[in-house]
Amino acid sequence: MYIKRVELTNFKSFGGTTAVPLLPGFTVISGPNGSGKSNILDALLFALGLSSSKGMRAERLPDLVNQTQASRGRSTVEASVTATFALEEGDVIGLEDDEEGGSTEANGNGHQNGHQQNGNGQAASEALSLTSADVLTEWSVTRKLRVSQQGSYTSNYYINNQPCTLTELHEQLQKFHVYPEGYNVVLQGDVTSIISMNSRERREIIDELAGVAAFDRKIDQAKDKLDAVKEREEKFRIVERELIAQRDRLAQDRIKAEKYQKLKAELQNKSQWEAVLAWQSQAKQADQIRSQITAGDQAAIELAERLTGMGEEIRQAMIGLDQLNTRVKALGEDELLALQATLATREAELRQLQRQQQDLAKARQENAQALERTQREIQEQVRNLEQLAAAKHKAETEDLVMLRANRDQAQQELDQQREAASTIASVSEAWMQEQTALRRQIEALQQSLDPQRTEQARLQERTEQLRLKIREQTAALDAFTQEIDAKQTQRSQTEAQLIISIQDMNALEESVRSAERELKLQQDTQDRLLNEQRDKQRQLDKLEAQAQVIRESQGTGLSQILSDAGLPGICGLVAELGRVDAQYQLALEIAAGGRLSFLVVEDDSIAAAGIELLKRQRAGRATFLPLNKIKAPGGLNLPKWNRPDGFIDFASNLIDCDDRYRDVFAYVFGNTVVFSALEAARRQMGQYRIVTLDGELLETSGAMTGGSINTRQGTLHFGRVESAESAEAVALRERLQEITHILLRCQKAIAEAVQAVKDRTQALNEARQTQRTVQLQVEQLQNQLVSLIAQEGQVRTQLAQNSQELNTAETRLFALEREVPRQEATLQTQRQALLDLEQSQTHSEWQQIQAAIRQQEAHLNQQQLALQTAEQRLRDLDGQQQRLQEKSNSSSSASKSTERSKPSS
Repeated sequence: MYIKRVELTNFKSFGGTTAVPLLPGFTVISGPNGSGKSNILDALLFALGLSSSKGMRAERLPDLVNQTQASRGRSTVEASVTATFALEEGDVIGLEDDEEGGSTEANGNGHQNGHQQNGNGQAASEALSLTSADVLTEWSVTRKLRVSQQGSYTSNYYINNQPCTLTELHEQLQKFHVYPEGYNVVLQGDVTSIISMNSRERREIIDELAGVAAFDRKIDQAKDKLDAVKEREEKFRIVERELIAQRDRLAQDRIKAEKYQKLKAELQNKSQWEAVLAWQSQAKQADQIRSQITAGDQAAIELAERLTGMGEEIRQAMIGLDQLNTRVKALGEDELLALQATLATREAELRQLQRQQQDLAKARQENAQALERTQREIQEQVRNLEQLAAAKHKAETEDLVMLRANRDQAQQELDQQREAASTIASVSEAWMQEQTALRRQIEALQQSLDPQRTEQARLQERTEQLRLKIREQTAALDAFTQEIDAKQTQRSQTEAQLIISIQDMNALEESVRSAERELKLQQDTQDRLLNEQRDKQRQLDKLEAQAQVIRESQGTGLSQILSDAGLPGICGLVAELGRVDAQYQLALEIAAGGRLSFLVVEDDSIAAAGIELLKRQRAGRATFLPLNKIKAPGGLNLPKWNRPDGFIDFASNLIDCDDRYRDVFAYVFGNTVVFSALEAARRQMGQYRIVTLDGELLETSGAMTGGSINTRQGTLHFGRVESAESAEAVALRERLQEITHILLRCQKAIAEAVQAVKDRTQALNEARQTQRTVQLQVEQLQNQLVSLIAQEGQVRTQLAQNSQELNTAETRLFALEREVPRQEATLQTQRQALLDLEQSQTHSEWQQIQAAIRQQEAHLNQQQLALQTAEQRLRDLDGQQQRLQEKSNSSSSASKSTERSKPSS
């Protein structure tokens, strides 16, 4: 096989259409520099599907279009190249063998490969099968480059005028061992580069020419695809591992969430049980308090009975006191003075104790005031507590032991002196017994009165502490109640806000889904319209190509070329120069046939100049009819009376034209006659060349032509040579314009839908974030509310306990306030009786022993007072330690409650 012809249309320096014939043998194209010799090779590479424009000496593919055509301002310009190959019998047989082998291989490889063969090579196979039905002598390849004003371009490929893809073209070329990227074409500098190559590069050229390199390239492509698949597989494995890890994490989170739900349910259950147990505990405490009240009432009854008995005892003691007073008066004034001195001392001690009590009360008030500052002084209170504990330990281990020892020693000395006094007073044993009994009564009253005084002081201090705690707890309870109400109100508002945010989020989700559906609809519409646009554009290109072929075959293109060249003396096409009635138009156009495209010129010199111009521009061939040389053939002239049935007239007589063109139409039609119908014409067949009004043509040789008439686009008619586009082409153009407008609207709608989806998705994310924030606030408020309710319950429990303890302490304190003064009055009376009794002794020895006893009693009283003071101080230390401990605990509780309340603020 060899290249028979290359046709260039608007390619680089070739304006218009130029056909370059390449005859068998050695064909040389010569010419000066710049005449376009190399452009023919570039056109051949362009037609064979070379993808890179660098190989065709151009920066971009649009640069291959002839600049004259590109500068005319058309909407689209087009350049095309057709390479025609002459095939020999061996090439056709080899091609058919390749097709059979390919089909056999497709059938052997399975359904999938067979389907691919049908899909990819359909156009090329159809093109080959159409031509192989006849004797396949030529095989053509066409490439068209269409460039728009915006600079975009498209390439279309054709095999034997049938559309195909670049892959299909390369597959067909490989069957002929033609490779666009190979060395089938030797360009400028290739010989020099081949000479300067090394052996390896030459081997590559040999492989390329032998077709081995194509398989190497396919192997490399397969390896590249395999590497790409492996890389994608590795990426997918990485994604799979990430997804598995994420799944495991989510599974752990699910387990934790289930555990949390289970623990939460348990907590709610236990909380309910805790409330039930707390209620049962409160009921038990209420029962205990009722028992205590009953026991207290019983104790009050017993105390009343004891009070009655003690009243009787006091009455008897008063009687005895009167007797003792009488005896004391008899004893003398010294003992009375001593007893008065002792009494004054005791009163002074009492006043000192009262002052100490006042000081303690004042200190208690100061401590109550200092209680407000304890939150900032917890560490100092702890140190004070440790110091008090140390002082208490010291008082218990050292001072109290020493004072008790001193008291016991003074008691022993007093007992010894009393025994001596008993010996001295043996003479007056009755007096001594009376005095001893009186002293014992005084000691018994003293021993009964001291614990009551201590209990009274302790109860007074405790009542003050309880009242202060009750006030603080009441204030704290009010604060908790207000804060709980505020938190409940805030929680209700936040829950309402949460419901609103959930509703907004649901509405936004529905809006996003609606926008996504709208976007999907617009995208589907756009894809469908784009597919339809590509199909319609292919159909329109095919119709335009067919119209172009028809125009070229009819000579209208050649007429335009001659007119553009400015050649004078061209009258026009035969179809332009005559007019005919509509009823005869079909018959005369069929009778004229291809002669309608003949060019009528003034003389034969103009015809010769036109032929030379067409040769020069490689524009094709045309038939010229010079008016000075054309001659009409001799015809028959039948008189009307001798005309057969159905005979209308000679065809040349039915043309309306200028007289100067009569010979032209006589040449065109010759002796053709027009009959009205085929039946009448058949009877005269063989005598004339006959055409009927329906378009049947009967030759003088006996040949008959007829059938249906197909009015095609571009067919020449009398009176006009350029016909409008076919209805199909017009419909295609209108549909393409409509699709373009719809696509613009669709693109705008897609952009708006994408923006809407983006905006609504962003709003949805913000709504979800707001919902999560509000949900977190609700949970925090719920936790805070539960904590506040628990604290309120604790405060209420403590308040009830303190109120109960205060009532008990006040009851006991009221009883002591009535009991202690009576016992003090009795004690004072008995001391006065004892003093009177002691003053009744007259002898000096008794006075001395009594003075010693008094001194010893005074010493004992001092030791007893010191011991009581130490015990009182120890109790004060206990009370202070307890107060500090309670203050520290309350401060710690307050600080903890403040820390728990910090998140809510």
